[in-house]
Parts: sequence; C-alpha cells; structure tokens
Amino acid sequence: GEIASGTQPFFVAVMAATLVCIGVTYKILGGISTISGIAFAGFASCTIVISQFAKVFLMEAADKTLESPELTIKVYFVFYLCAMIGCFVYGRLRIKVPKPLEPRTAAQVNLQYGISVSVGLAASLVYEVYETSLNPAVRASQAHSIGLAFSTLLLFSIVLAVQSRIGSTQGRHSFGMKVFVPWIATVFFGFIETSRGHMLLPTLVYSFTCYASGYRFRRKHYLAAVLGAAVFLFVISPFEIYSRGPMRQLEFRDRLYEGLHLALTLPDWATVNESSRAGVESGSREDYYERPGTFVLSRLSAIRADSNMINACAGGFHYGFTALKIDLLRSLPRFLYKNKPDTDGAAYTGRVTGVNPDEVENGDFLITVISDSYGAFGWLGVIIVSLLGFPMAFILYESMFDIRMPWGIVAAGGFFYQFTQISMSGLIGLTLRAPLAILAISYLVGVIVRMIPTKGDEWFTLDQAPAE
Repeated sequence: GEIASGTQPFFVAVMAATLVCIGVTYKILGGISTISGIAFAGFASCTIVISQFAKVFLMEAADKTLESPELTIKVYFVFYLCAMIGCFVYGRLRIKVPKPLEPRTAAQVNLQYGISVSVGLAASLVYEVYETSLNPAVRASQAHSIGLAFSTLLLFSIVLAVQSRIGSTQGRHSFGMKVFVPWIATVFFGFIETSRGHMLLPTLVYSFTCYASGYRFRRKHYLAAVLGAAVFLFVISPFEIYSRGPMRQLEFRDRLYEGLHLALTLPDWATVNESSRAGVESGSREDYYERPGTFVLSRLSAIRADSNMINACAGGFHYGFTALKIDLLRSLPRFLYKNKPDTDGAAYTGRVTGVNPDEVENGDFLITVISDSYGAFGWLGVIIVSLLGFPMAFILYESMFDIRMPWGIVAAGGFFYQFTQISMSGLIGLTLRAPLAILAISYLVGVIVRMIPTKGDEWFTLDQAPAE
C-alpha cells in the first residue's frame, strides 16, 4: 500500500522490518495482559504503527513530509531492534522490590475510597488554583507540586469504586454513584483547565479498570461508547477549543465565571466550529499528513516530530545532558535551588528542532525518547536507551505492581498514559519517581486506613468472584 502511494522502496523495507521488531517485542512482553505490554503497545502505536496504516488509508507517501526520511526510519529501526533484543534477553527478569499497600477487605476499600475522594478533591482544587495562576513563581511553588501529587487520589477513588461495584454485584455492574462523583469532578477540573485530555482521563481510567478487573462489556456499553465518542468529538471538543481563547489568560476564579457564562450564552455553532478549526489546523512542522482535518491523527503520529530532531542533529550536533539537566533542576524544590528553570527540557529541544522560536516558551512534548536519545547522544544513545532503558522500566513495573489490584491499575494506567509519547527525562522520571510516589501515597493512605478498626470480607478481584 505504501509503495502504491509513492513511498520510496527503501523506506518501506526498513519500516516493515521495524514493524516486525515491534510485533516480536509485543509478544515477548505478554501483550495487553501485562503492564509492560500495554505500555509498549501504546508507545509503538503512537510513534509509527498508526501513522503507517493511516498513510496507506489516505493514499499519501509515508516519507514525503518527513525531514531526512531515510535517516529517520533507520533510527526507528535500530531503536526497536535493540528494544526487542533487550526485552528478549532480560525482559522477563523480576526483582524484589517493595510493593504498594493494597486494601484487604471491603470495609477498608470503602474507608480508603472516602479518604481518596476527600483528599483528591481538595488537592485537585489546590492544584488548579496554582496551575491557572498567571504568576510563573506560583505555578512552580511547593503547594502546586503537593496538589499535583495528591490529586491523583481522585483517579484512584474511581479505581476503588469501579472494582468495588464489580465485586459487590458479581460482575453485573461497573458504574454507580461512587464512580460518578470523582468522575464528574475530574471532568469539571479538565474543563476549567481547558484540557480535552484531562476531561477524557476519568473515562479512560474507568474503562481500563473494567478491563484490568475482567469485567465483560455488553452491547449497551459499546453503544454508549460510540455515542459518547461522537458527542465528545463533535460537540465537547470544539467547544473546549473555542473556550481556550477567552479563558486562557484568566485565573481560577475568573475561569469559573467565564466557563459558566460560555455555557449559558453559547454563540452560534458555526462560530465555535470555525474557531476550533483555526485552533488545531495550524499547518505546523509536527503535522504528518497533508489532508485537512487530520490534526488529531498527527497527534498520534509522532514520527514527524521525531524527524525534525533527527534531521537537526544529523550534521553532528548533539546536546548531551542539557535537556536532562534542565528537567532535573526544574524538579527540585525552590528552597533547594532558588534559580530553578521556569520551563522544562521540552522547551529547549523545541528550539533545537526549530519548531519553537526563541521568544516562545513551550513545554509541550515535541519529540519522543527515540529522537531525544539520538539528538542527545547520537547512535550510542539510541542503542543504550532502547537496549537498557525500556527493559529496566518494564522489569520494575512488572516486579512492583499487580495489574489486578487497585494500585497496580493506577500504576499501569499512569505508565501507559505517559509512556506513549515520552522523552528521556520523562522515561527516567517514570521509572524512578513515579513508582516511589505511588508507593509512598499507598502507604500513607493504607496505614491510616488500617489504624481504624473495620470489619468486612476479604478483598477480591472479579476473576475470584462467583460466576454470574
């Protein structure tokens, strides 16, 4: 199909070899029944898999919009080849590490749910107040970081509520009022933040929890998913993009008033559609497709953004540890390092690729770990990161978390969500900092729960529950 679309045969051949490596690695990791298999599938899909099939479907040459297409596909092939070798050699290795403190009884689950909802709502409110502040120093404060860390408890309460509902109904139901409260709260905070991803996050957490718990979806669930996706795509998403204009330069309280005003005085829908189209159809160097209306598809095709970095560093320039150093210093509390950077490493790498002009500070993900490793250290970086970095992350998560248990679902969901388009510093943080944060919060909440006398049946997952 790609050859018929005008893609050069060399590109097609190396691309095919890359997809073979991806398929073998996916099989080695155990597919979507394991945390590592799910994360790897998401990463491979968002870098090359989706994009190549989409190019055939759209009948566009897969190498036409790439900068240095031959070098780009070579880097991709070497990365996935080394990842396959690394996962084959020691991907099944397991190590002894501390595990999160999971609830044991139904009473502990209910108590932990109450604590998670209460603390999660308060932390999310604190985070949004600081996140929407127009003062960069406020956004970099310690309170902002604490609010971000504990706001995850709101998503954790969704996991607890879904598993509790599935277990108490012996697999007949998965959604109830306990699920609805943190779900609608997270959607609301996503609207205030004007983030479509944040609004979708609780639905993804619910769906993933059902999958990990062995819940069997029925026809009505699939129908609801299709209708919900249509409403989000054609109604919520355009309105959310439209609302970014009047709400972007407002702080939290003003965003509340403005959001309510926009909802009550909705302008002409043609105006909303035109504004949302102008907000996404930018024609930037990150767009992989030539046809209009493919912006969302380009967001799931990181190969174009990667090609910008690979081409920028093809002449021999490599920035080494610069981006990693920026992210490390930015993660330190301000009382330890007063002159910490206001922007992260992505702002720097964006300037290296030429996507970000010098006067614009942009912290969005512009590249993945594939091109980041090449841009930083060349071919050696590509080999080491894929041969060692990927398997190490997979080994740690598989050794530490059980995907059938609440904290295991949180870890797997967070791992997948952040792993799909991740830089080198993101990979390090996801491997080291994220598991430690989950471990600390699980013990903080778990110890408090176990100090309170409770009665109840032993906690069980759906596959241990009586058959329907």
